[in-house]
Amino acid sequence: MPMTGSANPTEAPGHKGFLAPEPDAVPVDHCFRCGRETAPGVGLCEEHNRGHLSGPSSTQMHATIFGGIVLGVVGLFLIAGLAVTTTGPFASAITSVSSGPEGGVSLAYTVTNEGQDQGVADCRITRDGVPRPDDLAFRTVALAGGETVTFERELTAPAALPGYDLESLTIVCT
Repeated sequence: MPMTGSANPTEAPGHKGFLAPEPDAVPVDHCFRCGRETAPGVGLCEEHNRGHLSGPSSTQMHATIFGGIVLGVVGLFLIAGLAVTTTGPFASAITSVSSGPEGGVSLAYTVTNEGQDQGVADCRITRDGVPRPDDLAFRTVALAGGETVTFERELTAPAALPGYDLESLTIVCT
């Protein structure tokens, strides 16, 4: 025997649920300005649209939204580009290196801003020229265009890794 009706015994027969339209319901839209009922697809009532101008099509609305998103993304990239632009180029060289206490290294190096504008260099000291996650990475102080600064640093011996080879230490600044 087929089941008919609702699974809920308290619902009236013929009721299809709160989201289902009534059987005799007529679809309507509402005026964007006053909320008065309008025919389906009509955005403004007679009082607010006396010239019977049609509303924007869905293509126009979606194109406007898409255009806004594109302009927003382009603007975001322009702002990000201005925020992360660097100066330089930066030349760097190790001027002296010697064994330090407990397997560490005493290091002196120079960084030169070869550009015309003031900038901060991002530098990395590597054991053999190959970047690794455990390399010492740092930023210099602001360097004026053409300025050369000498820095001295004590590097502690890396834990559980081979120590520093004094002949293979390199510094790279960008």
